[in-house]
Amino acid sequence: MAGILDRVKTILGAKANQALDAMEDPTQTIDYSYEKMQEALQETRRHIVEVATAKKQLESQLNALKQRAAEYDRDAHDAVAAGRDDLATQALATKATLQQQVDDLSGHIQSMEAEQAKLVDSQHQLEAKIETFRSQKEVMKAEYSAAKAHVAISESMHGITQHAEDISGTIDRAQEKIQQMQARASAIDEVAADEPEALNAGNGSHDEIRRQLDAAKTSSAIQDELARIKGEVKGS
Repeated sequence: MAGILDRVKTILGAKANQALDAMEDPTQTIDYSYEKMQEALQETRRHIVEVATAKKQLESQLNALKQRAAEYDRDAHDAVAAGRDDLATQALATKATLQQQVDDLSGHIQSMEAEQAKLVDSQHQLEAKIETFRSQKEVMKAEYSAAKAHVAISESMHGITQHAEDISGTIDRAQEKIQQMQARASAIDEVAADEPEALNAGNGSHDEIRRQLDAAKTSSAIQDELARIKGEVKGS
């Protein structure tokens, strides 16, 4: 069961990464990276100021300790001159304590100077990187904009081509329908042209029968008239 869940998590994670990649705008990522580099530079500068301030404070304390040590040294000399070796010993002991503090503080100041030097070096390196990135980011953004425009134009041209193909297919189908309709209209015209001839052919047959009947009737009348004339001639 655990293995199946792990596979499901992997698949979902892969799909989520694909979705994020599709949504990610490189120009925003570039600007965000540049902004973070600027923030890092400001943070480095702030640390440099903090270290420099702390070093100044330690240097001020160091100077005060040195002055006190110098004063106890003079006191020791004055005590020796006055024949007070006991006071001179106390002054020198205090001076030794102050001197130890001076030495320790000097060590801290040296460490802070080294840290400040590292921060300054980091600042210079970061400034150089930011300047390089600043030039590169404009080029990358321009390249992305050009590539994005190219993709948009290509997709638009593909859509226009596809639309043109659809229109071409529609035109072909329309022409085919028109040709079919024209053929049908031509056939109807031919049928309509043949109908009067058929009617005329029927009328001609009827007239011929009528003519023959009339001719038969005329011939019979003529024969009757001829027989009558012959009878009259024979009677006379």
